[in-house]
Amino acid sequence: MDLNDYDQTKRVKALVYGPPKSGKTALIAALAEAGFMIWFFDFEQGVKTLLNPAILKPEFRKNVRVFNIPDHRAYPIAIDTLRELYKGGKKKFCYLHGKNMCPVCAKEAGNKWSAEIDLATFTDNDILVFDSWTQIANSAINKVTLKEWTKDPEYKMGFDEYRLQGMFQDEVMTKIQVSNIHTIIISHETDVEKSETKERLVPNGGTRNFSKTIAKYVDEVIYLQVLNKKHSVYSSTTFSNTVLTGGRSGVKLEEGSNVSIVDIFGGKRNG
Repeated sequence: MDLNDYDQTKRVKALVYGPPKSGKTALIAALAEAGFMIWFFDFEQGVKTLLNPAILKPEFRKNVRVFNIPDHRAYPIAIDTLRELYKGGKKKFCYLHGKNMCPVCAKEAGNKWSAEIDLATFTDNDILVFDSWTQIANSAINKVTLKEWTKDPEYKMGFDEYRLQGMFQDEVMTKIQVSNIHTIIISHETDVEKSETKERLVPNGGTRNFSKTIAKYVDEVIYLQVLNKKHSVYSSTTFSNTVLTGGRSGVKLEEGSNVSIVDIFGGKRNG
């Protein structure tokens, strides 16, 4: 096919990052209020932000489906949850353990479960959200070192462990990249420049090397910060030489009220 025949239904993959409390999760509210169905995989309780009525109006909470995945060092479930999700088929995760069809929770009535999810049924109106990739990267390295860490809490990681962490992340990121599913990955910022006098902020991908290349898996890279007591958001390739931003849509979120993250996903804003 030539470019005129290229499939224009390819959906958007965006990476949203910045320091803590810079408004990353709140950015999702605009999409829920625009009518998108948000499938929110919560690895660090970030979804609590959307319970604030000043951020997400209560009448739009029905547009957010929450998957509670309680990941921590002794229980690195996040990376395996995503690996399971992308195997395909219908999934249903328990609230207590974040496990698909958890046999423990299935034995007791009254346990909380997520909504059923099947990626094969996703449409232009569905958006997967992972909050955050920082926690997922931690989950990957914790999975690799769990046995050693259990034996020796002072265990120090080496090259092989970091290599395996990168392999687990690449496995999931590649599936995100090639899937025809709207996806938002939330992460934090990290500095990848070695020079003490030079700074280069990119999304946190666990290691310095993976962080340098994590943007290759997505279409849009969006940066947020609090500047002059206001939440600011940037997405153009020309925003800064020291902060990674940019995307294929050409939308410049720094233009303010004239544009919205909704425009990146091809939706219509209310009002």
